[in-house]
Amino acid sequence: MSGQHNSFVDLHTHTIFSDGLFTPEELVAEVSRLGFTAIAVTDHDSVDGIDRARAEGRKRRVEVVPGVEMSCNVNGTDIHILGYYLDYHQERVQDFFARIRQSRLERAERMVAKLTELGAPVSFARIKELAGAGAVGRPHVAQAMLEAGAVASISEAFERYIGYDGPAYFPKLPLTPLEVISFIHDNGGLTVIAHPATYGNDELLYTVIAAGVDGIEVWHPEHNERSVARYQEIAEKNRLLMTGGSDCHGGRKLGRVYLGDICLPYKYLMTLKQRLRVNQ
Repeated sequence: MSGQHNSFVDLHTHTIFSDGLFTPEELVAEVSRLGFTAIAVTDHDSVDGIDRARAEGRKRRVEVVPGVEMSCNVNGTDIHILGYYLDYHQERVQDFFARIRQSRLERAERMVAKLTELGAPVSFARIKELAGAGAVGRPHVAQAMLEAGAVASISEAFERYIGYDGPAYFPKLPLTPLEVISFIHDNGGLTVIAHPATYGNDELLYTVIAAGVDGIEVWHPEHNERSVARYQEIAEKNRLLMTGGSDCHGGRKLGRVYLGDICLPYKYLMTLKQRLRVNQ
């Protein structure tokens, strides 16, 4: 699942409209340089970068799949759902994501207050500046902490303060898998559970399958060969779509870009499109 081939795609990437470092244009330019045929833009709780990416894609002959990455909660664990081909221009879709982004902003304010209380003060204004037009996330908080000298590294910010078990962690808007999946389905899209191995508990995966998810992200940089084989088997047994992607954040994760790490054969995107046509 690695290498640079003209018939390959990446179905999980991020831009500055969530917590990535690439603009939509930079992302498409980079995947074009690597020789990808198609890419999905799947920002967290935002579809605002898709049109810019598609415009650049038309120039560079790269197919841009409209997508999004949303969060839901299962027994206290944050689970991510990828949505593909939802009708993102609809006003109700735009309004829904605007409400989620406002919730993310309020969450960041709570983190800032808690960090100040813990003796690691950080500027909320700087966090908003780092996020720019995108949805505010913990990576922006961590970057602001690093700049303020509260931590020596991004990883320390997560390990000591804002990781899932950290004293300054606060959960995102609590949506259930059914709510997220229904929202994407109701707006014409398909749903895929993202990077299931990272949750450390496959029972959570079965909960999402029971809620009606369409597929599993089988190939991901954090999935080893054993994980890939396991999720392929689960997908086949449950007649679910199989996807894969680099989860590229443009170098925000430990300085690695990840583009090119996962090169999914185009046939998997074709299967996604065929499923979409059947549903419609």
